[in-house]
Amino acid sequence: MEAVVLRQFGSAENLRLETVPVPRPGKGEVLLRVHACGVCYHDVINRRGNLPRTHVPAILGHEAAGEVVEVGPDTPGWKVGDRAATLQRMSCGECALCLAGRNSLCKTDNRFFGEELQGGYAQFMVAPVRGLGRVPSSLPWAVAATVCCTLGTAVHTLRTRARVRAGETVLITGASGGVGLAAVQLAKEDGARVIAITSGEAKVAALKEAGADEVIVSRGLDFGSEARRRTSGNGVDVAVEIVGSATFDQTLKSMAPGGRVVVVGNLESGVVNLNPGLVIVKELEILGAYATTREELDESLRLTAAGKIRPFVSEEVALAEAGRAHFRLENREVAGRLVLVPPEA
Repeated sequence: MEAVVLRQFGSAENLRLETVPVPRPGKGEVLLRVHACGVCYHDVINRRGNLPRTHVPAILGHEAAGEVVEVGPDTPGWKVGDRAATLQRMSCGECALCLAGRNSLCKTDNRFFGEELQGGYAQFMVAPVRGLGRVPSSLPWAVAATVCCTLGTAVHTLRTRARVRAGETVLITGASGGVGLAAVQLAKEDGARVIAITSGEAKVAALKEAGADEVIVSRGLDFGSEARRRTSGNGVDVAVEIVGSATFDQTLKSMAPGGRVVVVGNLESGVVNLNPGLVIVKELEILGAYATTREELDESLRLTAAGKIRPFVSEEVALAEAGRAHFRLENREVAGRLVLVPPEA
């Protein structure tokens, strides 16, 4: 089969198309013919060598969707022809954290597609069925591939962690990416007012189309005072921090008393300086949000299939163009999601 293989961490040029053996599914696994795989900034961080559990050679990609073409032994409930999409990571379903609904914190089985598990930058991939959701027949493959990591992450962030309420004001950094655009729409669906942060004028239209009430263009990422101005000095109730270290300080300055900051991304893998006094006097809550549960994926697929949330697949490109896709993403040339399409096997 054809696959994009990373044999050395570093630049996007290290992603190269190769011919490799087709993997075989084992117990509790299926073989998927990959029809589409989204390109996430997590993949960029992974390619650079900043995720310690990934070892080269590696096949990246945790946003895959495809058709089951082989079922491994002792794998009930799945058959050839089933449509499936991957979760970002695995969970055991049996530990105390999983039983409490905190599957994304499972330590018994925390393998991640594109890290310990082969990812979707390939014509075929093996997937444990615990890491799959079922794709409605009405969803195009490119859309199905991106739902988990974009809308699924937004569901986990806004509904599970932040518990956004109607009438609240939500600020979203990095709002023009796949997760950001999904979060804008979901926050509006849940009755919030949305302030979107972006670094470029070219992305304003997509954010307005997604439903953002206000868009702040901040090339220098110094948006805190403007966010307060647009809330009559009150600040925002909830912040979805997708960028991470580069914007965290300004996000804290944007918060209303009692506000909740949910950190879901850290694109530069940097650290931040935190003033405890600001957290104390405003009684701020700083929360983490990681990955998506199967229930959240199922809800996301339902929302998308019902037309409640419009996916933002900006472009479908050939699998061989994976390196170029990474380059474009790193250089902020993309609004929404780029999707890799493998050749027909």
